Amino acid sequence: MSHRPLLVLLGCVFLLAGPAAAQPGSSDDTTDVAFQVQMPDSVVVTASRVASAARTTGRRVSVYTQADIASLSVNSVDQLLDVVSGLDVQSRGGFGVQSDLRLRGSTFNGVLLLLDGARVNDPMTGHFLMDLPVPLSEIARVEVLRGPATALYGPDALGGVVHLITKTALRTGEMAATGLAARADGRYGKNTLYDAGAAARQVGASTTVSAAATVQGSDGQTVRGEGGRPVADPRGGDIRTDFARRTGTAALAQRLGDATLYARAGVDDRDFSAWHYYTDFPSDKARESTTTFWTQVRAIGDRAAETTWRAQLSAKQHRDRYVYTPSSPASEHTSRMVTAQGQASRTVGAVRVTGGASGQLRGIDSNSYGLHSDVFGGVFASLQWAATPRLTVNQSTRVDYDPLYGVEPTPQLFLAYRLGPATLRAGGGRAVRAPNYVERFIDSPVNKGNPNLDSEKSWSGEVGVDVRLPARTTLHLTGFARDTRDLIDYLRRDGAFRARNLDSRTRGLEAEATVDRTLGWGQVHLTSSYTLLDASVDVEPVADYKYASTRTRHLVQGSATFTVGGTTVGLQGLWKDRLLDAGPTTGAYGVVHGRVGQSVRLGGRRTTLSMEVRNLFDRSYSEIFDAPMPGRTLIVGATVRL
Repeated sequence: MSHRPLLVLLGCVFLLAGPAAAQPGSSDDTTDVAFQVQMPDSVVVTASRVASAARTTGRRVSVYTQADIASLSVNSVDQLLDVVSGLDVQSRGGFGVQSDLRLRGSTFNGVLLLLDGARVNDPMTGHFLMDLPVPLSEIARVEVLRGPATALYGPDALGGVVHLITKTALRTGEMAATGLAARADGRYGKNTLYDAGAAARQVGASTTVSAAATVQGSDGQTVRGEGGRPVADPRGGDIRTDFARRTGTAALAQRLGDATLYARAGVDDRDFSAWHYYTDFPSDKARESTTTFWTQVRAIGDRAAETTWRAQLSAKQHRDRYVYTPSSPASEHTSRMVTAQGQASRTVGAVRVTGGASGQLRGIDSNSYGLHSDVFGGVFASLQWAATPRLTVNQSTRVDYDPLYGVEPTPQLFLAYRLGPATLRAGGGRAVRAPNYVERFIDSPVNKGNPNLDSEKSWSGEVGVDVRLPARTTLHLTGFARDTRDLIDYLRRDGAFRARNLDSRTRGLEAEATVDRTLGWGQVHLTSSYTLLDASVDVEPVADYKYASTRTRHLVQGSATFTVGGTTVGLQGLWKDRLLDAGPTTGAYGVVHGRVGQSVRLGGRRTTLSMEVRNLFDRSYSEIFDAPMPGRTLIVGATVRL
């Protein structure tokens, strides 16, 4: 495939940069406006656990708002994150069926996922990270923090943090705009792809109630092996990449005096072909089904008070049923976790002090891994010091206890220096991650765990600059490095993958540019990014390891959105080149997706008609082993605001 169309798209960012200003979009849904003002784009929470101006954090944080999400050709949170610069989303089967997240060369277990501030990472395996109990329509904001964050959020945040913030969770205090907002949408595409959903939200001065549900599925495409021949399914017929997913959630935000109470419950249920999701062995004819139950309750004090505080309790149960072949006994696992956390923050002179604690009870009940449970927890303190009008110092230290690694301190220090339109950034920190239940206890003919694994420990450092130019043009450049001791991977030996520790060194460079312009004919939003990664391990040959060889050396990402009146045209694409062309995983490939949306009024209702083409150039590729990603798929749809 020629990558010329993608390169032209990425180059447009620099060609169109010029002196113009973009105007904010409008919405007929006044309740959305009420929520948007709660969190301006220039403020982030993920980099310091409290609302802070992005320029003062010393960190590289990407923010995606409701308007950004609506303009992209995405049908799941996985597809949305595929647009985030430097975030390597490695999917199996496409359309949000299952995906691993990697940041700055981390493993898929080294990225921490938060939902409205609560930890989502499953104690069984990082492969279930994106089994989300909320549909895409509920997501109001995404913040992606790059680099170590264990000092703020606890274990697992070696490569970074992805924070999903829902619409109802943004509710704090009294709302100026109130009313009922509802929407229904549906899409249909190739291979009987269907995607239908509905959402409703009632916003009052003191109470907000919301609910949303989606159903998705597809017959999938035929899986083909050597010579392009269909792979026979022992159950009958040929193996296909079929899937079915159902998600539902409800939330409440209630003002109680000067505090706000927020609660959410959700469920995600999916069934899918898992052919070569975890191995590339010819005997692998797997199917899998998972169910996730989620609840969380959070109380937040008055944000205008001298001392601000928040406390949160969340619980997750995940059920997994995996069948390697029709003749194999099913592996059934139920993992559970309950997480409690609290924090308080107060400004004393030029220093804002934040402190808190968190703890988690985790466990698993499995017919193949056994019955296990663990408790871990930690305390942290964070200081943000406005040392001078230009210099801000951010220092955090956390101490965690986990029975798998004992007591571990994880300090971090980041500096931000504002110099006119530029912000200089520098810092680093320590991170830690305990092995999960799969890595410790899996015992199948093709995957072998190791109960004696050591925990991963790393030191990271980075320097960078953010430049804000006229006409809403921004440039970001970051260099980073990480040394990881006892990285966990699987070595292929004697016909099986066996878990073991190894040491790894990662070096990289991130470059990103964004442009927002208003022209005579409409609006343009462009993004372009390039991530260079150099990683090495202390063993040879690297190709014998399950995940070390699949890290991406070159990652190019870009998107372009053009709005003319009620018409929106969007393009997005990426190009990846692996560190090694090892095994069946595609070494280098590029894909482009496109969407056209038209806003009209039908029966007095604001309606958006859309047509999308995913994998525009019908590229054949895989991101994990040889699990095939979808070919060119045409999708037509409509969204009606009621």
